[in-house]
Amino acid sequence: MTSTVRWIKDQIDRRLRLLFREYLDDELEKLLPLNVHYQRYIESTPADRQSQYDHTLDPAAHLPLFSSLKSRLVTAGVQVDEMKIDLADFDAWRRSVPGLDRFYQSFGDMQIEKCLEHYLVDRLLKLDTGDRYLDIASAGSPWASELRQRKIEAYRLDLIYPDGVHGMEIGANATATGLPDGFATALSTQCAFELFHGETDLGFLHEADRILAPGGRLAVLPLYLDDAYFLLQSPYALPPPGADEPEATVVWRDDHFRAPYSRHYSPEAFAQAIHGQLPTGLDARVYFIGNLEELMQAHPDQRIYCFYVLHATKRLDQPLTTEGGK
Repeated sequence: MTSTVRWIKDQIDRRLRLLFREYLDDELEKLLPLNVHYQRYIESTPADRQSQYDHTLDPAAHLPLFSSLKSRLVTAGVQVDEMKIDLADFDAWRRSVPGLDRFYQSFGDMQIEKCLEHYLVDRLLKLDTGDRYLDIASAGSPWASELRQRKIEAYRLDLIYPDGVHGMEIGANATATGLPDGFATALSTQCAFELFHGETDLGFLHEADRILAPGGRLAVLPLYLDDAYFLLQSPYALPPPGADEPEATVVWRDDHFRAPYSRHYSPEAFAQAIHGQLPTGLDARVYFIGNLEELMQAHPDQRIYCFYVLHATKRLDQPLTTEGGK
């Protein structure tokens, strides 16, 4: 080997070592906070686990508890109306959306729950031709496609899509969609509101107020209400920045999901943090599904927990503004 070749080899070796060291430093910088986070989980007690707090893990065993939350909401100043599911109508509706039903088969014991959420949206918002509907934080759900087959102008909005409007897909943040004021006549979010950390859940509701036309309708479900106000964290992923809430108890996940963050409000915390700070343009109430036990009995192998729904209507006397739209 000549001295020139040896010199080139040494230079390449030195450069590779330097690059590897820089890469290793970057990876350690990422891993160290996660290591500290996981250590906190290891040092926590069994009393700090999800199974001790999250009653949606076994909703059929906690029917009295979920029912009792209704009176606590009312005491806290939240209007609560009761509605019941027509089981025959639900079964007929499922047959009318075969693509949606097939899509949720892969969810195992949550198939009926997921179908129920869309059924409640359909019935509560009274979706029909002439509506412009947004499925917020859709995560690739075929719900908008099913609605388009009924000649409803439906869109699915999520961060996973390229920015902007592309056919029926809209790539945007739910708290700042960039859509024009009064764009939609109806919108909903299914199993996503609890993932909006910090004040982003309230920020989404203010954005919904802006992009809804007067008389427009909104549904948020399930409304994750429980006995206590707590934040679920995964031991294996860091929570999003700004997710700390001193008033809430931090609880570690012990189910098979690894979502880094999820929030469950107590009735009192919901009344203070959300209901008491709703945009003045929204006329809101909470619906309690009063006969969920009947649906559980009809599907005993399924975990069904959509006891509560937040429903709102954009007041007709609210003028549209040009602020925030494009």
